[in-house]
Amino acid sequence: MSAAVIYTDLDGTLLDHYTYSAEAARATLATLRGLGVPVIPCTSKTAAETRVIAAQLGLDGPMIVENGAAIWVPDHWGLTRTEAGISDGEMWCHGFGIPRAVIRRQLAILSIEWGNRYQSLCDLSDKQVMSVTGLDAASARLAKERHFCETLVWLGTPADRIAFADQVKTLDLRCVQGGRFVHVLSSGGKAEAVSWLHRKICAERPGFEAALSISAGDAENDVEMLQVTDLALLVRSPVGDPPPLKRAGGLVISDEFGPAGWSEGIEILLDRVEEERASGRFLPKRHDHNAA
Repeated sequence: MSAAVIYTDLDGTLLDHYTYSAEAARATLATLRGLGVPVIPCTSKTAAETRVIAAQLGLDGPMIVENGAAIWVPDHWGLTRTEAGISDGEMWCHGFGIPRAVIRRQLAILSIEWGNRYQSLCDLSDKQVMSVTGLDAASARLAKERHFCETLVWLGTPADRIAFADQVKTLDLRCVQGGRFVHVLSSGGKAEAVSWLHRKICAERPGFEAALSISAGDAENDVEMLQVTDLALLVRSPVGDPPPLKRAGGLVISDEFGPAGWSEGIEILLDRVEEERASGRFLPKRHDHNAA
């Protein structure tokens, strides 16, 4: 029986903001594997990027990608595939919104007023993506394989971004700010994706019926996710102050940055899970996203 499932952001959280290394978290990842606690990426990265990173870190479970616009589930996890899900033979995908191509067509309506204040990441060359992200050439190519979310390099001011987000809402789309980029999606989001997947895991995966949900993140686009899980870890960022959260409790804020802070906070939360389970005081949330 698993006591918890961990849903974690990657860049700036499990991966170092500058180097993309997870070295400082490897010991904790090994401990979690030994305990049978799954670590599920919940990231703005693409499925192609996340598969590579997951393999490097020894993660073989589901992946929440493109800011929660899609979930990829391995066949061996035994979760029932949704009717609209697509498959690549090893994993199936559940999408929450319209394709990226449709989002691009809708954003074109705003291009006259806003087009000079952003660039689509997918329109950049591999070398340009490498320059703005610090990724190597292979990773830069994978970063452009987006299917459900349009990722923008923001060139305007922070005030411009807020006004742009209001305009995007008129198109029935939404903007979320990540650690580096602005992301536009039609529906879903990290909170909705985590809630959907956790309900499914608890209902269908043996031994996970009462598993608690733990989320970890560092940026504005992680806030909703951090507010819907049973416990949450806000990892400090070297490039900004922690975003404000509305939680009555169950929150840890790390002292360290990135993967060092991730390990620090996850170990504290695991101890808390064991203490609460032993006392019988802690009940998992129902994960009704609209009520969170």
